[in-house]
Amino acid sequence: MRRSIPLLGLGLTLLLGCGSEAAGTGAQRTETPEPVAVSAPEPERWESPDTAGRIPRADLLLVLDAGLGRFLQGVRTEPHLEGGAFVGFRVHELWPNDRRFADLPLAAGDTVTHVNASPIERPEQALAVWNELRVASELVVTYLHDGQEHELRYAIVD
Repeated sequence: MRRSIPLLGLGLTLLLGCGSEAAGTGAQRTETPEPVAVSAPEPERWESPDTAGRIPRADLLLVLDAGLGRFLQGVRTEPHLEGGAFVGFRVHELWPNDRRFADLPLAAGDTVTHVNASPIERPEQALAVWNELRVASELVVTYLHDGQEHELRYAIVD
């Protein structure tokens, strides 16, 4: 898994890189620096190792040509509602016997909320996204994992 550098660690690195001598004089500073408020580090984002992955368009077209119904035969989901409002589709199973999906961080219990920034709540929305993938330059799946939003991002290459 790729992990981002926490902001606190980056900030400390920059602070440690600053010298304690005045620029160009070699003299030490006599003034006391103002205290700096340091915020808590942001939680690390859980990302796919394939965040910058690639999908050959020819391979994608084979899946798209088979149809959305065929793809959904290998997916088991249920609507995820909060307070009666639709959030997305909670994944229970995603093509369990297909090695192409084995290493995805998208796991049982995660909720897919958007594909290519489009909602997928109604069948016509999902079908529109499916058809738009034929000419899209990337595939971005937005999902919730333990209540935190994440993305799977793949370039679609010719």
